[in-house]
Amino acid sequence: MGAWLTGGNIDLDFWRVRWFSFLAGMGSSNYTILRPEFIAEAESLRDGVTDPFLVDSPRGKAPTFKTCRNLLPEYKGYKGPADWLNDVKFGDFVQCATLTEQEPTAADPEDIYRTIARVLYAIPESEPVPDVLAWHAPVLFGAVWKAIQSGPVDINGKMVDFSIIFKSSGLKRPDDKTGWAGVSFEIAAAGVFGNVTELDAAPFWAVLMYLYKCKFEYMHDKSNKK
Repeated sequence: MGAWLTGGNIDLDFWRVRWFSFLAGMGSSNYTILRPEFIAEAESLRDGVTDPFLVDSPRGKAPTFKTCRNLLPEYKGYKGPADWLNDVKFGDFVQCATLTEQEPTAADPEDIYRTIARVLYAIPESEPVPDVLAWHAPVLFGAVWKAIQSGPVDINGKMVDFSIIFKSSGLKRPDDKTGWAGVSFEIAAAGVFGNVTELDAAPFWAVLMYLYKCKFEYMHDKSNKK
């Protein structure tokens, strides 16, 4: 539908109708088939729900879904994370990051998408993951993960370049293949956040700031020794 709107095949009002109807769980149907009182209620809510998914472009409004804002903070009773995953625990972040890294070679990527949604929206194992959340949650996580790795992020008015965490320090080390699990054990060994269980329950941004601080100090000490 996004391509249809930007390509001029449908107008903005029709896109709003379709997207609102989809988010309301109506599948391929539009809310315009409902009784007049329900149509009126949908019309009163529609723009407020669909506006966050639109950005200005040279050709007018265009849909966007790759944003660090959570455009679906709640869906069908499932509460999702805050913007920028601000309230996500480190253990949940590590699980989603690991799944994201596995996705390109996964036999069933859909299973990974649904697991990420289950983690971020705290969906019980006994309940099915709504298709909308299986699509939205990985996109949200991917947007934040990309922002963290690609450049400075505003932390309380200060720009912090978390990307240095992932850049080579010039020291060749053998890859122990432990990935994020290995990182977790190294942080837990330092005792800053407690044991592994306590670390998993810590805010992921706090842990990321600790990793940034460690890497920054290492790089500073290394440059002073030259």
